[in-house]
Amino acid sequence: MEMCERIKSLRKKKGYTLKALAERVGCTDAYISQIETGKAVPSISILKKLAEALDEDMRNLICEEKRVDKISLTPEERAKILYPGSRIRAELLVNKISNKAMEPLYKVVPVGEGSKGVHQHEGEEFGYILKGSLELCVGDQKVILHEGDSFYFNAQRPHSYRNVGDKDVETIWVVSPPVL
Repeated sequence: MEMCERIKSLRKKKGYTLKALAERVGCTDAYISQIETGKAVPSISILKKLAEALDEDMRNLICEEKRVDKISLTPEERAKILYPGSRIRAELLVNKISNKAMEPLYKVVPVGEGSKGVHQHEGEEFGYILKGSLELCVGDQKVILHEGDSFYFNAQRPHSYRNVGDKDVETIWVVSPPVL
């Protein structure tokens, strides 16, 4: 079952109309309808609000936990993620996240976009630059990474990133433990 179908099923199970769920989430009923039909992909902030309104773990909205833990995924099977307030997008490279020690993502950072501030959290981060140029700041270190470069750091250190090139940055980005 796709994320859009899970959201619709949970909404109906709770007895919410599109309008009632939209009011709880803080968006329009038309937007909820687009999410449920797969015409719109919700941002992480909307996903969190949907999960709260539906009394469901956000991870279960993204990935169906009852599915067999597949060892491979096609691009069509991957959960799509949009970052709030930006055009940054990602695809979750595993079908279940709750039983994983890592959160592997295919992440695209459009020209001029970035982390919108400095972040810190438990765990570690690793990445590999497939295309483009990414400025990464970790603590007092600043590096410009290019195609073929990789990075690894303790995520408890303040960190931020931004695309400093003239084309989209494509990465494989792994966070451990998962933060979704």
